[in-house]
Amino acid sequence: MVALRKPAELPPRRHSAVKRELYRERCRDEDGNRYTVIVWRDWPSTNLTSYTLEDGTPVHYEDECYFLIEPTRQMLTRCDD
Repeated sequence: MVALRKPAELPPRRHSAVKRELYRERCRDEDGNRYTVIVWRDWPSTNLTSYTLEDGTPVHYEDECYFLIEPTRQMLTRCDD
């Protein structure tokens, strides 16, 4: 005789925010130091984006030429080269 067990209940699935890297922008500060800003797609099938440096530091998009490193308030300019 085989005992039947009730299958284990699975926890409800959560929608996790799966960020996807869209592209990278080469930038520099006013002292000439170079940075790479990563542009992320926050949710699939949306146009929501976020910005970070390679080390994960949050960056704010100012306009088509500038980004602002949030913790330090340091302005970055997009590089043309």
